[in-house]
Amino acid sequence: MIRVNLLKIEKKEVESQEAAFEPEFRAKKKASSGPGLLILIIVLLGGFALYLQQTKTAERRRLAAAEAEKKALEPVLVKLEEVKQQKIFLLDKIDLINRLKDQQGNAIRIMQELSVGLPDWVWLFEATYRNQNILVKGKALSNILISDYMRNLEKCGLFQSVGLVESTQKNQGPNVFMEFTLTLNLKPLQGPKPGPNPEAGKAGAK
Repeated sequence: MIRVNLLKIEKKEVESQEAAFEPEFRAKKKASSGPGLLILIIVLLGGFALYLQQTKTAERRRLAAAEAEKKALEPVLVKLEEVKQQKIFLLDKIDLINRLKDQQGNAIRIMQELSVGLPDWVWLFEATYRNQNILVKGKALSNILISDYMRNLEKCGLFQSVGLVESTQKNQGPNVFMEFTLTLNLKPLQGPKPGPNPEAGKAGAK
C-alpha cells in the first residue's frame, strides 16, 4: 500500500504562492502608504494654518479691545489733567496768600511811612511793591515839594535809597502841577522780636 503526503505538498504550494505574491503585496503596500502620508502632512499643515488664523484673530480682538478701552479712558485722562492743573493753581494761590499774610504788617508800615512824610500840596495816586522795590506816583505843586518829600522818606530809615524817575509838568485847566514818579528800595524788614520764654526762666530757676 502506497501513501502520498498530500498535506506537505499543499503546504509547499501555499508557501510558494505566498512567496510569489509577496513582492507584489509589498509594492501595493508601499504604493498605498505614499498617498496616506501625503494626506497626513496636508492635514497637519491645514491644522497649523487654522491655528495661526485663530491666533491672529484672537490678537486682533485683543488689540481692538485695548483700543476701545484707551478711547474710553481718554475723557478720564483729560479730566485728571484738568484736576492736576487746578491743584497747581490753588497751591500757587495759597502760597501767594501766605506770602501776602506774612507781608501784611510790613505793608502797613510802608503805607504809613509813605503817607506820614507827605508835605502839604503833595498827593499820591499809585504805589506798586515788587521785589523789595516800591514805585510811587503822585502829584505836587512844585519840584521843591517833591524834593522835600524825598528827604522825608530818606529820614524815616525804612528805605535804602530814594530816587526820582521823572517829573513832568501837567496842565489841568488853569491849574499847573508836577506829576512825578519815585523809586524806593526797601531795607531788609525784620519781624517782631520774640518775647522772653517763661519756660526758660523756670528751667533756670530749677
